[in-house]
Amino acid sequence: MDWGENRMSLRSPEFNLFSLQINCLRSSKRLKWRPLTEIPTDSNLAMANQNQSLGKVPERAKKRAAQVNMMQRSVEEMGKFDNASATSVNMGITAAIGLGIMVVFYLFLLVFLLSDSTRIFYEYFYERGWVPYVVTYLACWSFAILWVKRQKLKGQLNIMQFKLLPEDIGRDIKVENLQHFGAHINRLGFDPRQSFLLTRILRGLEHFGVRRNHTATADMLKSQSEIDATMVDSSYVLIKVFIWAIPILGFIGTVLGISDAVSSFGSSEGGMQDLDEIREQLGKVTGGLSTAFDTTLVSLIFSLCVMFPTSIMQKREEDLLNKVDEYCNEYFLKRLREPMGSVPVEGGESGDGSLIQRAENLQAYLLQVQESQAVVAQQMSQIAHQFQQLMENSVGEEDR
Repeated sequence: MDWGENRMSLRSPEFNLFSLQINCLRSSKRLKWRPLTEIPTDSNLAMANQNQSLGKVPERAKKRAAQVNMMQRSVEEMGKFDNASATSVNMGITAAIGLGIMVVFYLFLLVFLLSDSTRIFYEYFYERGWVPYVVTYLACWSFAILWVKRQKLKGQLNIMQFKLLPEDIGRDIKVENLQHFGAHINRLGFDPRQSFLLTRILRGLEHFGVRRNHTATADMLKSQSEIDATMVDSSYVLIKVFIWAIPILGFIGTVLGISDAVSSFGSSEGGMQDLDEIREQLGKVTGGLSTAFDTTLVSLIFSLCVMFPTSIMQKREEDLLNKVDEYCNEYFLKRLREPMGSVPVEGGESGDGSLIQRAENLQAYLLQVQESQAVVAQQMSQIAHQFQQLMENSVGEEDR
């Protein structure tokens, strides 16, 4: 077969089919067969784009959350000058202490069973229903709160015995030695959040270091004093609620006791012909009445026992705030020295503006006085001139 015949054979349909099969085999090695569900259709492409867009949302949210976290204050910054713990107490701890005091008190009441003459005290708390238990727990909880507040007050009075602003560092408190006073307070080892005085001094030092103005620092300390007074007053809210609730519970016990007495007296069916039956019913009535009046007695006594210590403790804390104010005025504000050539603050600018306004008003008033004096002088000159003319006329008439 010559070359022409070979060329014609390469163009034959059999040869084309054979070459197509070879190409398919070659391409099958490079291709990876996928199921029909993995073939990219329009719906699959839309779902993929949607998942991709949903995947971008958490990234944006994370970036936004990071930006928000950068703008938020840290826990240390938020609690830097938070001195609520100087007067407030942990309600959970005091509730547990009050429960322990109540258990000890009820165990102590068992002693009164040894004698018939003292058994009545045992009956007041054990045989008068549920009201004495609740009243006793509220009173014991109040005593626990007052005890914890007393411990905090003793700690604050102890801090006032130290030289918080010693003159060894400097007789005057200036911007240059503010850090030394702050370091001295930190070396004492007291927690500023547990003391009104430490918080007041540290805030005053920081405020004076920023504003460098005596008046602005004094105004800040005054506002802090009002905040502390409000904080002390709000710390007694729960005890005041207990003082109100204890007598109310006693009256509730009275109503329950009277209702039990009346119901027991009218619970018998038919007439009571037997004397023993009548005595039994009267015993139930007197028992209900004793429950009624005994619960009221116990609640009123506990209310008085809680009210007086609460008033005394609140008065002591108010006296403590007065001592803190006196300490700041005597040992802090008196020794503050503003730096020479300091930039006036807003309060100083307003003060200078008021002085300028007063000077302008005084100048205007003086101008008015001068104008009025000029008018008076002119009138006096006219009166003198007229008087002189009258004298000359009178002299001329006498000569004639």
